[in-house]
Amino acid sequence: MLAIMQHGLALASMLLALVTLGRLSLRFALNLRFLASAQRLAASATSGRAPRVSVLVPARNEIRGITACVESLLQQTYPDVELIVLDDGSTDGTTEALAALQSRFPALQVMRDADNPPPGWNGKSAACAQLATHATGEWLLFTDADTIHQPTSVASGLAQALGLRVALLSAIPLQQTRSWSERILVSFILDFLPLVGVDLSAMWSGARGRTVANGQYILAHAESYRALGGHASIATALVDDFALAQRFRESGHTVALVNGVSLLSCRMYTSAGEVWNGFTKNLLGALTSTGERPNVLWYPLFAWGYASVFVLPIAYLIIGEQRELAAVALGWLFLLRAATGIYLKRPLDEILTTPLAAWAVMALALSAMVRRWRGRGIEWKGRQYAS
Repeated sequence: MLAIMQHGLALASMLLALVTLGRLSLRFALNLRFLASAQRLAASATSGRAPRVSVLVPARNEIRGITACVESLLQQTYPDVELIVLDDGSTDGTTEALAALQSRFPALQVMRDADNPPPGWNGKSAACAQLATHATGEWLLFTDADTIHQPTSVASGLAQALGLRVALLSAIPLQQTRSWSERILVSFILDFLPLVGVDLSAMWSGARGRTVANGQYILAHAESYRALGGHASIATALVDDFALAQRFRESGHTVALVNGVSLLSCRMYTSAGEVWNGFTKNLLGALTSTGERPNVLWYPLFAWGYASVFVLPIAYLIIGEQRELAAVALGWLFLLRAATGIYLKRPLDEILTTPLAAWAVMALALSAMVRRWRGRGIEWKGRQYAS
């Protein structure tokens, strides 16, 4: 009887895996069509008056990348760019680097804030809110200090925003990964999962569904941003990019996520510790997209589907249970990862890390949930936040 139950469970899991992979593949194909249409609409956007774009960079202890970031933003082909950087209490040499940049580039505006954010505020949201108050552009480009922008980054991003007629446009950058932990997790979470797990066309059209964004590149219409309260309206959100995009949608504005590989690159983390701490902070908020505690009953159902796709095929291949279906599911998963990797110009050897990445995401999600349920705070960039 036990053997029959195990066989039945294995069959059900592999059938679920194949159905799920079919859905993910269809969603990826539809997302490719939407992303291609965004490029076409950008190409056909009218080239009339060029509205001013304020590029806003919050920087806290960003000595590793701040110089390259600022230099890339000062080389934009777009005719009317205002660049403002906020030095948010840095202690690692960022202040001195910005002073040196200012002496070389008088157009660079540098703000300094040595104070902690107001109680309850996410530090990055507080910094972005301050930057926005000093911006004079009709569009606000919020970007991270560890990004490097191509000369057409502002022009191409604005063209897509105007072509799609959105109030907020976010982009998926080219993620730079060097250490083993980065190569396993960064692209899987920031590239693969959004392309196969989110209906980008539905998000753009305002249909019901998940809202996602990437804080490394968020281009917002300034008037719309201020009308909905700006970053003050998401002051407590740990995952500020998702929260801001959701706030735009709730206010009736159109948002979009596009392919930004040709616009900018970013190296988010440089060590296993940074990868773990950064994604632990972000992952649960990304899954729920709200500040509410998630429904505990949902997790077992999600976990079964997730495990059926990413974990059980390998296990069943090893033990010889439903081996043929498991082989098909695993091969399909690798092909899907390869397709997304080719599209976003990823190293193809990352394909082989897919099972490891999926298992690591489960560990990260468990860590984030336990931390929240236990009421433990989260430390990020030297600041403590309530979970």
